[in-house]
Amino acid sequence: MSPSKRLKPVQRFAHSKEQKAARMMGQAKKSLQQEEAKLEQLKQYHQEYLERFKKMAGEGMNATQLQEYRAFLTKLDEAINQQQEVVAASVINHSSTKNFWKKKHSRTQALNKAVDKFRKQERKIADRLEQKENDDHSQREK
Repeated sequence: MSPSKRLKPVQRFAHSKEQKAARMMGQAKKSLQQEEAKLEQLKQYHQEYLERFKKMAGEGMNATQLQEYRAFLTKLDEAINQQQEVVAASVINHSSTKNFWKKKHSRTQALNKAVDKFRKQERKIADRLEQKENDDHSQREK
């Protein structure tokens, strides 16, 4: 069996692993985007609530309402901080899955180059044999 044919199963296996790593990276990226969107929503909601608070404070509010607004803004701040931590973890996860994919991709590329090199060598040998057979055939016809 030729070297290129022997490497074919290894090449398919490496390609399969690379595809799996690519799917993992895609899922990590999607998750990161979702977590970033949640963070943006929280920030936007915080800003809107803060503006409402300022408007209400300008119009006058009692102490209970003031306390409730402040308590809710504090809870929103905490939620934003927690979501920032989730986003940071998602960034790390995406980065690690991307690096994992890069390794698998490099391995697949290396195997592809090796198989191509073997195929070229096999073609050269086959071409030489064919040329030799043609030459021999031509010599016999003379």
